[in-house]
Amino acid sequence: MQAVISFTQIVEQIASDAFAAAIATKNGLNASRDLYHLQMAIREHGEEAVVLETARVLQARYRCSFAEASVDAGNRVRAALELVSGVDTFQTVRNNLNRP
Repeated sequence: MQAVISFTQIVEQIASDAFAAAIATKNGLNASRDLYHLQMAIREHGEEAVVLETARVLQARYRCSFAEASVDAGNRVRAALELVSGVDTFQTVRNNLNRP
């Protein structure tokens, strides 16, 4: 038996999908701005200086040890560089999850 979907439910679903897409777009733009600054900082100062300064920023922000901040900084920079290189890790993840 086929379920009957009301016009209101269809409109609500479309609005919900549009809102989710708008939020994802806004978040993507925010991320791209920070990735731009990462790439420019590496170009201007080198990767090592960027990782060290990132560690200092994270240490101050999260009040953790320099060792903890350094590991986190290295992981963040490595992951960001993977994103800007065009490796489609999360597109692959989404595609895999959306497979029937």
